[in-house]
Amino acid sequence: MEELELALNEFLKTGKGKSILLELAAESYLEIIIKTLKKLQKKGLSGVYVSIQRPFKNISSLLKKQGIGLNKLIFIDVASAVSKETPEKCKGCVHVSSELDVDELVRVIYTSLETMKSKKFIFIDSLTTFALHKPISETLRFSEFLMRQIKDRKDIVLILNVANDLSQNKFIQDVVAHADKTIEVKT
Repeated sequence: MEELELALNEFLKTGKGKSILLELAAESYLEIIIKTLKKLQKKGLSGVYVSIQRPFKNISSLLKKQGIGLNKLIFIDVASAVSKETPEKCKGCVHVSSELDVDELVRVIYTSLETMKSKKFIFIDSLTTFALHKPISETLRFSEFLMRQIKDRKDIVLILNVANDLSQNKFIQDVVAHADKTIEVKT
């Protein structure tokens, strides 16, 4: 987590957009996500949380119990879409279609970001889970597009999470090649 702290400090100091890939152990996934979000909020960042692993109601409840300010987050509920749940209107949550169109998802992320002031983050909770729902080519297109866009921005940090037991997969290695920083997080 210290390496993440240093990367975030560098982003805040230099003001250059940055993409960070976090390799997380499956057994500590949620714990690390909570710690990461707390760090981001402690540094004054607001963000878009792309919830691929858990539906909005579940993850927002867990985060709230852990003291994370939901008013500084906009959730994009991918998990509910892919499980074909009927979306409920909830404050702070944006729903996407069950087709999980990459272009639609990117558009929703950037539209949500525009409503926020100051330094921001995009938090992709599980790129590996995304790859279960979309072809690898689309997963790469999604992550690479976001990373390219971040480089042109001064006020956004992108955090992509992947399961470290899959980090040797070819597609993850392709993502690693485009990320500004890759951090293997140990608990």
